[in-house]
Amino acid sequence: MAKKTINELTLVSKFVGAFFDGMQKNTANRFIAKAKKRGLPKKVTDKLAQIQKEQDELEALLRDIDKL
Repeated sequence: MAKKTINELTLVSKFVGAFFDGMQKNTANRFIAKAKKRGLPKKVTDKLAQIQKEQDELEALLRDIDKL
């Protein structure tokens, strides 16, 4: 019985984590879009997009490590 509770809590925890990760990614994307719309130099918006891409790649690598 206790093992089932732990598994359910793990699933809920993963769901909540994924939800907030999605919110964070959407916030970053909106921020970059607003920066472009407000006329920030292309050099700055390109750097913001590059940072977001590198963060996504790093998160993917870390997820792969967790699967091992």
